[in-house]
Amino acid sequence: MNIGVLIKQDFKNLITNVNIDFFCFVYPFIVVGLFGFLFSGIYGYHGVTSYDYYGVSMMIFLIISAATITPNTFMEQRIKSANLRIAYSPISRWEIYASKLLSSYLFMGVIFSLDLIIFNALGIVNYGGKNFIYVLILFMALLLFSTTFGGAICVTLKSEELTNKIISLIMNLFALLSGLFFPIDGLGDWASKVANLSPLKWVLDSIFKIIYDGNFQNFSLTIGSLLGISLLLIVVVHVNYRTEDYI
Repeated sequence: MNIGVLIKQDFKNLITNVNIDFFCFVYPFIVVGLFGFLFSGIYGYHGVTSYDYYGVSMMIFLIISAATITPNTFMEQRIKSANLRIAYSPISRWEIYASKLLSSYLFMGVIFSLDLIIFNALGIVNYGGKNFIYVLILFMALLLFSTTFGGAICVTLKSEELTNKIISLIMNLFALLSGLFFPIDGLGDWASKVANLSPLKWVLDSIFKIIYDGNFQNFSLTIGSLLGISLLLIVVVHVNYRTEDYI
């Protein structure tokens, strides 16, 4: 057994999970469509429609919420028997957790990219026209952070239910303090300073600058920061992962 076989197995477990498929592929159209429709009256005056705004902000929120999907590849009840077989296979510990992180990232990356491509191709959301690829790269860098964050919390707490609760709480706070739901500048300087520390705020600002100004000033810094944080989270996974905890 090698890491390629493990990735294929974990990928299959994800793609056959109806709830995860719905969340990644169908739910974005529901959320963006609903928010875009409900708030259509307060956007559109400067070339930014409600669908444009929520097509970015809600996709960011859904991607960070997807951090709860990674623990499924480690601890979902229906894969316990597979984990048991893997535990007694002649395979390195790092290959096991790496396959779970990679399969989660690849699966969600493909589905979320498809969502974005459809939004962009149908003209529902403006993702920057010819600069769409750079917007997509930012989303995928954020997804890497989300995937590794979910994995790090999972192997630290070793409880699927507790992990999902903690991740949901942290990511909702991230979203709130980053201004995904509403501008927080009116709350004072302290709110702006807190928001500027959030990776979500970096991505949100970078994407809007690319879309509407063609400004790539913070693009490389945002990508590099997300990759750096993701690497640190992978180190946390490496230190805390124990195969026997998931059988």
